[in-house]
Amino acid sequence: MVVSGTRRAAKYAAKIVGDVVKNRIDAQKDAMVANATPAFARLAEIEQKIGSFVDSQGITVMLKPFYMSYGRKLYMLQTKHEGAAYVNEACIAAFAWQRRGLDAAHLVTIAADYFDVDVTECST
Repeated sequence: MVVSGTRRAAKYAAKIVGDVVKNRIDAQKDAMVANATPAFARLAEIEQKIGSFVDSQGITVMLKPFYMSYGRKLYMLQTKHEGAAYVNEACIAAFAWQRRGLDAAHLVTIAADYFDVDVTECST
């Protein structure tokens, strides 16, 4: 039997009552913060290392945020993927940032040293 659009809309409206949604989020907030805190600390540590690497290579300050963004992208990919999927996604990210003007050798070094992924064998 097909459910009418009016009934679906009423069910959806009941589901998104502000108090109900707020209570659900409030109940999970402590666990969410506890899960995110170590991840934020790790990301900050990696960003610091990438920043130091960029500075040590004499890369212009203008490009530093872009290398940091590449690092954040690899961090996100590392937490979402593993194995061949991770390598493929990291290769795509490296290629994208290379096409945006970043140096391929620096991208390879960041990927290898801080994220344990080899993006040198990527097919373009």
